[in-house]
Amino acid sequence: MKKRGHKKEGELRLTDKRHPPLGIASFVLSAVSFISFAAACILSGQNGGNAGIGIGLIGILCLIASITGFIMAWASLHQENIRPLFPTIGSVVNGLLIICYMILYILGVAA
Repeated sequence: MKKRGHKKEGELRLTDKRHPPLGIASFVLSAVSFISFAAACILSGQNGGNAGIGIGLIGILCLIASITGFIMAWASLHQENIRPLFPTIGSVVNGLLIICYMILYILGVAA
């Protein structure tokens, strides 16, 4: 009995699904936001928390990039005939980063 979804050796399976450009851009934005935020945290830690307004601006730009990436991933997940890999990764990572940024913001305001 042939399992559904599996192809025999040598069998060619064509599909018209493609990776959506918005999903790829969302994934790239999530990676850039994460790397930039990690670098800002390291720089701030090396300066004892007094890194200046430039590092704070990097954090705000990372938040904006994550929000933009999440919206792009959400939009690309609603397109038809796509491969959902990059939009799914982009939406999960950007969503988690937004939550982390908001928690840090709340902790910073409360302190």
